[in-house]
Amino acid sequence: MMKLPLSVYYITLNEEERLPESLEMVKEWAGEIIVVDSGSTDRTCELAEAAGARVVYREWEGFASQKAYAASLCVNDWVLDLDADEVLSDTLVRNIKQLFSKPISPDVAGYRMRWVLSSPNPRHPFRHDKSKKILRLYNRKRAAIHAEKHSNDDRPRVHTGSVLELKGDVLHKTLISLEQMERKYTQLSSEQARFLYGKGRRISTPRLMIEFPLKFLKYYLIHRQVLNGWFGFSVSVVAANRNFMRLAKARELQVLEGISRSGGEER
Repeated sequence: MMKLPLSVYYITLNEEERLPESLEMVKEWAGEIIVVDSGSTDRTCELAEAAGARVVYREWEGFASQKAYAASLCVNDWVLDLDADEVLSDTLVRNIKQLFSKPISPDVAGYRMRWVLSSPNPRHPFRHDKSKKILRLYNRKRAAIHAEKHSNDDRPRVHTGSVLELKGDVLHKTLISLEQMERKYTQLSSEQARFLYGKGRRISTPRLMIEFPLKFLKYYLIHRQVLNGWFGFSVSVVAANRNFMRLAKARELQVLEGISRSGGEER
């Protein structure tokens, strides 16, 4: 099969369980696959290399920094940003192949695609979520991820050109268990807290107090987790707590810094 002038890149850490399914949908036609790994201790790197990927180690510096680095390693101008838990649908694969069967207009910076939840199996209690359209296929000359340490703002920013839509779904197989979700969000909230602290953003008490209820209602109602019953309620609590803890941890860092400064002044 002819390879497309398109690079697919991933950032990974211990993803031997989910990465192979994602790789299976791109390895036959992607012109290049880049995997930037931050120290996996399972078979992630081995499985990636077996699928034809180039694996590069890089110490973890946050989602935005890791993805920007992965994109910088790609040889093609057109790149597709995928996470290990994201699988392209058959329809999306067909449309990507068709897109690259002829020259793409130089005025196009990238393509949005629908990003939908894909539960582990039809009987799983996590079945409903709000889909969204995100920019993941883009030209590096017209869009880029801002590489900022500890930042989780890993969406490419378009600096010239238009963004169109490409039909087909990115199946997000994010959930293994509530424990896995909580563990992931603990890491995310700590990274986001360090980012906010580094930016010098002050976290007020009123903002801290309203963060959890507002975010809970967002996930439970707007993201339709109410349709998932008790499990959706649990997911909404865990997700809202992530948002709350990023602010609480940032506030804590600010308070501890103030204590440290005052202690130094006293001495």
